[in-house]
Amino acid sequence: MGITLEMNRVMPTRRRRQRRRRRRNRHRYRSIAKLGKRKFSPSQQDDDSQGAKRMRNSGMLLTKDIWRRIHCLMPMRDAACVACVSHAFLNSWLCYPNLTFDKDTLGLDEHVCETDFISKVDHILKRHSGTCVKTFKLEVPYELDVCDHVDRWLQFAITPAIEELTLTLYGTAQKYNFPCSLLSDGVGNSIRILDLGHCAFCPTIELGSWRSLKRLCLSFVRITEDELGCLLLNSLALEGLELRHCDEIVSLKIPCTLQQLSYITVSECSRVRIIENKAPNVSSFYFTGNKVKLSLGEWLQVKKLNMRSSRIVRYARATLPSMMPNVETLSIGGQHTNANYQIPLPEISKEQMKRESKFRDSSHMRQIQEHRHEHLKSVTIIGFCSAKSLVELTCHILENAVSLECLTLNTTLGFASRSEHSPGTCFPMGKAVLMGVPKALSAIQTYIVGKVPSTVRLNVMEPCNLCNGIGH
Repeated sequence: MGITLEMNRVMPTRRRRQRRRRRRNRHRYRSIAKLGKRKFSPSQQDDDSQGAKRMRNSGMLLTKDIWRRIHCLMPMRDAACVACVSHAFLNSWLCYPNLTFDKDTLGLDEHVCETDFISKVDHILKRHSGTCVKTFKLEVPYELDVCDHVDRWLQFAITPAIEELTLTLYGTAQKYNFPCSLLSDGVGNSIRILDLGHCAFCPTIELGSWRSLKRLCLSFVRITEDELGCLLLNSLALEGLELRHCDEIVSLKIPCTLQQLSYITVSECSRVRIIENKAPNVSSFYFTGNKVKLSLGEWLQVKKLNMRSSRIVRYARATLPSMMPNVETLSIGGQHTNANYQIPLPEISKEQMKRESKFRDSSHMRQIQEHRHEHLKSVTIIGFCSAKSLVELTCHILENAVSLECLTLNTTLGFASRSEHSPGTCFPMGKAVLMGVPKALSAIQTYIVGKVPSTVRLNVMEPCNLCNGIGH
């Protein structure tokens, strides 16, 4: 009887101590909780506690490694929330591997100031051990100048364990210089994805091999073609290359050592004039920008080709059969399409095109030199209009693409978003373009529909309801 009474006195005391420890831990990590927008009610916490008890009572004890594995699979905001209400996740937060710092994750609104952003990032990093960081993403909103602090944050994150590094400094006018020294002595060997934006990046041969790098994305980055070439020569495992608005590159040369490279994206790099590819296994090529020359090289494996330029369609059509004979999916279009948009043909002068810009009589149709497209299965033309050369090109494809399955004629400049169940919204179009849409639809009905084989699906895309309203 005495033992029972003593136990009854001891057990509440232990429970009170445990509750005090839990309160101290929650207080210690209260700043982490601010990352999440969702709040945990007392009833939810009780449910969590009861669930933990049931797991212990049923013998389902999980090791620390399992808890840590579960925790690292959560998004950062959710991981911070559960760390505040679960002792099992509290310790694993110190080694949480995926750190993301952007406006949404930090719970900041559009009026955030530099001080708030800096203090939140610093506060979170102080409560992290600095080990086991595999993914580090830092996206600084527009109008915030935090360049003086970025070096310190990167120094914290870049360790031999880092696998994915994303740094985007909007609104800094590329004045930040990425500290390549942090990647020296083999520290960068583990990086699989490198995504940099709005900064300067000057890699040198001294950095050595990027043996794990599989994806390189540079947007609004100041990097010369020699510096990029040095980086590519040392990235033998590279699978994807994406360059956007890298305006210091004139000649892009892809070395033959990139045996794993499968896709290349070059978008709006204003000074690029020549692209020379020697990588033998590139299967996807996407280009938007000014006129560019694709030098003879290893283009034979390209199966997906996407080109956007008001001056590149002729070049793409003329070189496609010989340079890229295995293309299966083709998408072409002009960036600045208007009602008189032309796709010039090699044997027709500009003056003659102006005289024959619109169809008046189908008997005036010119025959394009025949090129067989043996593998072409899907063709999309963005900015389709009633220009004579464009209608002729479409008819040429229908007659010579023997494997064609789908032809899409888009009379808009493209859609911001589109799916099977959502029509999406058009990219901005001028009134002149909208006025030309009825003529484009008439040309499709008159000269193209009758040539579509029964085995080919024809899709015609028109402006969305909003644009149609503006046009009328």
